[in-house]
Amino acid sequence: MASCASPPPDPPPNPKPAAAPPAAGALSEKAKQEQRQSILKVRNGTLNQLYKLKPPTRLEIEQAAGYGVFEINGLNAVLAGKHGRGVVQEKSGKFTYMQLARTDIGPGATLRPYWQVLVFRDAQQLSQFISAGSPADAAGMSGVTVYQIDQLGVSTPSNWSARYFRDPNLN
Repeated sequence: MASCASPPPDPPPNPKPAAAPPAAGALSEKAKQEQRQSILKVRNGTLNQLYKLKPPTRLEIEQAAGYGVFEINGLNAVLAGKHGRGVVQEKSGKFTYMQLARTDIGPGATLRPYWQVLVFRDAQQLSQFISAGSPADAAGMSGVTVYQIDQLGVSTPSNWSARYFRDPNLN
């Protein structure tokens, strides 16, 4: 499954998960801007790491209808329903901030932090993903490639299951 034979990579520049956002509607405009910048910083570091580990992904992303970059927190699944957040960028340059909740883990499971890149080849599917979220099995969506980056390198997970949805605080 892992497609990287090199030594373990350095984690993206901001290996510490970004702070979890407060309840919807509770953020000031300044706080929203700070969180957006934090997510974009993680996005930049994650993409740089992916390009370093798997150079062909740069062209794949440039030719795609859009892509999403998500940071998955190392939280205990019992304590938090939201396990990560990120941003989707359309080819036009428009950003949509999103959250995700893993659906493939049981109670008490502990997650290690990692980063994920979703590459959308189909503009209609990307639009649907942004507006309505995703089915539970994003890795099984045709026209979407999922890359996972962790301490072991980069892989294409086949058993990934999560719900993605728009972040009500940041959009």
